[in-house]
Amino acid sequence: MANTYSWRINALNAKIKQDNKDNVIYNVHWSFNAQDDSEPPIQANSIGTLTVEYKEGDPFIEYANLKKSDVEGWLNAGLDVDAMKQTLDNTIELDKNPVDETLYPDWN
Repeated sequence: MANTYSWRINALNAKIKQDNKDNVIYNVHWSFNAQDDSEPPIQANSIGTLTVEYKEGDPFIEYANLKKSDVEGWLNAGLDVDAMKQTLDNTIELDKNPVDETLYPDWN
């Protein structure tokens, strides 16, 4: 079965005041998580930031009305989500079927 994916919004950086607007978001700190359907599930995640820019006249959502789905829309538009999914899928596959190992020689 396919992996499932989810966003976590870790923090938002905001300008206190910009263009007569309060709390104008300019940076999104995010985690993108993947999980397979095994028991227990194998998980992988990526973290990062996305810079967003508000320009006067653009649609604006007051912070009090901002929803997770709004921010997810910014992330989906601003990041290569398909490539991120592929990377996380590969990580999960390597956890299931490793091709490398770490050896600890006892020479010391």
